[in-house]
Amino acid sequence: MNRRGFTLIEVMIVLAIIGGLVVIGAPRLFKAQTNIRATTRQFMALTKDIRNKARIYNSTYRLVINIDGDKAGQYWVERANGPTPIDPEAAEKERDRMKSSFKDEDAPPPKYAMDTTVLKKEAQLPGSFKFVQVETVSVKDPITSGTAYIHFFPEGFVEASAIQISGANNSIWTLVFNPLTGQADIIEKAQSLKGLQR
Repeated sequence: MNRRGFTLIEVMIVLAIIGGLVVIGAPRLFKAQTNIRATTRQFMALTKDIRNKARIYNSTYRLVINIDGDKAGQYWVERANGPTPIDPEAAEKERDRMKSSFKDEDAPPPKYAMDTTVLKKEAQLPGSFKFVQVETVSVKDPITSGTAYIHFFPEGFVEASAIQISGANNSIWTLVFNPLTGQADIIEKAQSLKGLQR
């Protein structure tokens, strides 16, 4: 009887080919998931730094998020000297002023100015990532266009808020800020702030 099977060398060659395909293909499969995870973790580290600066310098900071328009996906940090209460109507007027192309000569100077100690300049979400919406307790409806603000106070409190970020494969992750601890939690789906408060 002539018995024929695979030799050890043939089996090892096939395993090496399969291993090579896994090494080349696996990162591409998980790249989008890894990128959105890295982006949200980067955002968490940024907000922790902003909260610490607000406490150290006894100032109100705010994270400015541009959702759409020419600066879509950009974000930066602004600072007001001393404790500054949130005024939803003033924030709405400022959002409208930023949308308009002209400057009002009689308008008072803004309370907030860009702070370059946290971010040197405006930062941009990587690649095809974008902000979907921002929800805060001081604004009645979720902000899906224009500019959104999240405030960080000298006492260590953070405005309760939720930021939704979408990735390349249309997956949406939500960063939720606890107002008392300032801790940001990642939820791997679209989650509204109102839904979390129930």
